[in-house]
Amino acid sequence: MKKSNIYLSCALALSGFAFTGCLDLDQEPKSNIVTEEQKQEVIKGDPSMAAASVATIPSMVTAYVNNWSVHIDYGYPSIMISTDTRGMDMPSALGNYQQYQPALEMSDFNGRYYLNLEFWYTFYNLIRSANAVLANVQPTEPLTKYFCGQALAFRSWAYLNLAQMYQFTYAKNPNAPTVPIVTEKNMEEAASAGCPRATAEQLYSQIITDLTSAIQYLTEAEEEGYNRESQAEPAIVKTFVNVAVCYGLRARANLYKGLSNEDYQNAASDAAEAIRLAEAAGAVPYSRADLAAPQFYNIADNSWLWGMYSDPSQSQFRGVVNFASFMTGWTVNGYAAAGFYRCCNKALYDKIPATDVRKGWWLDGDAKAPSALPSQYVNYINNAEANGMAPFQPYAQLKYGAVDGDPSTNSGAIDMPLMRIEELKLIEAEALGHANPSEGAAKLQSLIKTYRDNEYVCNANSWEALRDEVWFQRRVELWGEGFSYYDMMRFQKPLDRRGGGYNSAVVFNIEPTNTVLLYDIPQSEVQRNPQIGTNTNGSVIPSPVADEGTPSWAN
Repeated sequence: MKKSNIYLSCALALSGFAFTGCLDLDQEPKSNIVTEEQKQEVIKGDPSMAAASVATIPSMVTAYVNNWSVHIDYGYPSIMISTDTRGMDMPSALGNYQQYQPALEMSDFNGRYYLNLEFWYTFYNLIRSANAVLANVQPTEPLTKYFCGQALAFRSWAYLNLAQMYQFTYAKNPNAPTVPIVTEKNMEEAASAGCPRATAEQLYSQIITDLTSAIQYLTEAEEEGYNRESQAEPAIVKTFVNVAVCYGLRARANLYKGLSNEDYQNAASDAAEAIRLAEAAGAVPYSRADLAAPQFYNIADNSWLWGMYSDPSQSQFRGVVNFASFMTGWTVNGYAAAGFYRCCNKALYDKIPATDVRKGWWLDGDAKAPSALPSQYVNYINNAEANGMAPFQPYAQLKYGAVDGDPSTNSGAIDMPLMRIEELKLIEAEALGHANPSEGAAKLQSLIKTYRDNEYVCNANSWEALRDEVWFQRRVELWGEGFSYYDMMRFQKPLDRRGGGYNSAVVFNIEPTNTVLLYDIPQSEVQRNPQIGTNTNGSVIPSPVADEGTPSWAN
């Protein structure tokens, strides 16, 4: 019997309630298969059985060498780097130790390449874990509503990511095929007979339906005192979602749809509600004073609503297979420190005003540090070669700081954001501006002028002008957080690396209709899923162009 590759993760994880060790609801102690009725009785008598499965879901986001033993296999943090590298905002050197070179070369679309497979397996393994919870837990009590709300939110987030890479934007063609939808209702059939690709319309409908249910369940659970604060240890509270995060995810989904007035209205109202709830709980954007030093390493920061926690006691954060190793340069033996620093597109950097505090998120064109950078970072950069590191390169990133703000710790255990209040305010500005550009411009000016550049003025007076200004602000504000490629695709912009500081071998100018911008469905999925159809878009690795002129957005 053929098995869908979506559920080939059985070979990578335990069956049934995955990743719960001996707390496995699919087997009795002597390994006899139990019935659904027996499972429900177990849950009713001991909710901790379900709690163990829910508790592991966030760990699937950052699963370490979960798919194969290669150095890019560390879950969504790796995907953040690979998609941003694939775009036009994150140049990096080429060479034998450049693990993301296929993304720079735009050859990773192939259904046999690790970066494509990492994307597919990370999200479908997460979906499988969420489905296992939803198949065995009924939202009838406050605690089980909390469990189901978590599973639905994580599943919707996984599908929202998948929607961005295997088809063009929803607004271009709602009927275009995306990826298979597998839920608790059809997972057994999908495992045995396969599952067809859903249209963009069907996929977004599933995403928004899941998030609507998650909001309902988590709201009802919280009314009875069941929320992430009551169910998780303090250090990992924000690795779970709450009602504000779910509103934020639904705002993001409606914005990514971006086809009708209703989509934008829904995005604006959901973003406003997420902001209201988050601010009531103490969320606030980073201030200009905060950003005088590198940040973005501590999930407890008030800007963050949701994130990924790195436990410093885990051995992976003392090695090279982690986000900090590839991104920051603050780990002496990391990949960045070997000369593969993550840099800012030169044309993008040049467009940032000198009065904007975010200009200090990167070294300048002479590899000089900004004057406000704390001395411990300046000394570290200046002594890089003496410490056996490659010298820091022009436009190398300073956004992501070191653990505890001290690069001498040489630790890879930095946390990583999944949602910040700044993103929500950018969503609100863009969504409001669709119907009323002046209202959107006022929202955008308030955010940037208050928290980033006190001389900022938003002069956009049309929807098109406002959208381009929001795009620029998102490219700067959310740099390195896994949004830039998705935004380029939904705005239907060309991938134009000219003038960006890229190696000449990877300077491309690719039209937004070129299928090389999409991932092919993995070949292994096609082989195991008889309903998937063809896996290839017929893409061809692009040829470089002369690094002459500048992109239209840089003017």
